[in-house]
Amino acid sequence: MTRAALTGDDDDLRDLATWLRDEDDLRGRVTVSNAPIHEGDMGAAIDALTLVLGGGGAGVLIRSVFTYLTTRRKAVVFELELKDGDKELKVKLTNESKVDDVLAQADKFFDK
Repeated sequence: MTRAALTGDDDDLRDLATWLRDEDDLRGRVTVSNAPIHEGDMGAAIDALTLVLGGGGAGVLIRSVFTYLTTRRKAVVFELELKDGDKELKVKLTNESKVDDVLAQADKFFDK
């Protein structure tokens, strides 16, 4: 079982959570983790989006995030962290990142 976490700007994470929840293969897997509320805060900020992925789920997630990025007019940056047992992969995803490069890193991570 692979765990994925995405971090980034609070508003971008809210939009991405909605986007990912509309993805058939990821529906029901997206959890929003809120950061603690401190005195003076207007509300909870998102700490991360977390997902538990089955076989092939990382590829679906990566492709969906890149599709989301192509719809943004402003520069968007997410940090993706994949954990599978004792293995860990951290990748920065931006509007200018190449999906094939990230998928190749994920394939290597899963020893494909």
